[in-house]
Amino acid sequence: MINKQRLFLPNIALSFLVILLTFNACKKEEGYANIKIIGSITDTQGNPIDSLLVTIENQEKNTSDQFRSPFGSGKFERIYTLDSARAFTYIINVEDIDGEKHGGTFKPQNKTLKITLDDYKKNETQLIIHRIAEKEVTFVMEKSSY
Repeated sequence: MINKQRLFLPNIALSFLVILLTFNACKKEEGYANIKIIGSITDTQGNPIDSLLVTIENQEKNTSDQFRSPFGSGKFERIYTLDSARAFTYIINVEDIDGEKHGGTFKPQNKTLKITLDDYKKNETQLIIHRIAEKEVTFVMEKSSY
């Protein structure tokens, strides 16, 4: 009579080895890329300002994203997903559109944010490499005299 346990253990080991070799033989593919922009908006005393209009313009794609800064935090975060890592220039404009509400009237401000290929960091999963570029931008808003 054949000992089934003696045949079973080598079969499991052989199956595990085949699976391991299959995963190691696969070349990792480049997946999508993300750009994450993190912003903070304060007054000159360091107090967070909310409800300001934020416009982020992508100069290369000629697109824009417009939103109000979240209430109470003075911070915003935007993530843009791309098919591959590329260099971009963003113009970020912050403007007070509610007058004296939420801390007074502030002068508009804009900043240029450059994303280069060197800004992307690898985020690897088992079979795919995703690239992520993360940049922070800070706006210190001055009160307007008008």
